[in-house]
Amino acid sequence: MTRSRAAVAHLLAFADDEHMVGARHTSWIGLAPFLEEDLAFCSIAQDELGHAVALYQLVLDVESGADHGIDEFAMLRVPADYRSCWLAEAECAQWSDALVRHWLYDRAEALRWEALAGSTDRAVAETAHRAQREEAFHTAHAEQFMARMTRSGDHTPIAGSVERLLPVATGIWDPAPDEPMLVESGFVAAPSGELATRWRSLVEQDLERWGLEIEWPSADEVEAQRRSQDGRRRRSAGFDAFLADLQRVLSIDPTATW
Repeated sequence: MTRSRAAVAHLLAFADDEHMVGARHTSWIGLAPFLEEDLAFCSIAQDELGHAVALYQLVLDVESGADHGIDEFAMLRVPADYRSCWLAEAECAQWSDALVRHWLYDRAEALRWEALAGSTDRAVAETAHRAQREEAFHTAHAEQFMARMTRSGDHTPIAGSVERLLPVATGIWDPAPDEPMLVESGFVAAPSGELATRWRSLVEQDLERWGLEIEWPSADEVEAQRRSQDGRRRRSAGFDAFLADLQRVLSIDPTATW
């Protein structure tokens, strides 16, 4: 089916987020502090990349399982053509940062899939329903290990990561162009602002349960972050090198069958 430009922009932002988060998660395979985390991050990364593929198929309007340049589209665009949020792109070289990003992102991701699960676009709704089954595991995992880390005695690393990443995470909710039209048509069930409010409530409840006293970013900080990301059109520091690393094997011979 032919989707509106606004619908494609909405799906592309979500697809690029899933792609970048999945790729970033893979950097912790074999390096996480617990064996079970190695296994969990491997599984979650695979799921997120699978979600990205499913969303890219919707963006390109191709059938599931069909190969119509999805790899090239996902991997070989120039940096300016990506629409991922900065939280998804962040390197998160410290384990506490990686875990906090996982929790903040998956709290938001669950709400985003929920907003698409009732879409009037049947293919989008079906994709969302499939993703929700996997996302339930991701959210439960993030909550479990955040609770585990905050019970360990020293909250400092986790608290520091939350303070660093929370302002960046608000950029998840920078809406796609013409979002009101998408809500009115039923393509999405709720606008980004409403989802952001629900996300904040969930995050604050988590922080209170874990005994972490974190000051929420001010309206000025949130607006500054929004301007920095420029409607998801501006890439974060280090993105170009990250993308080049992702492209390394495919760019050897884009026409090869691997």
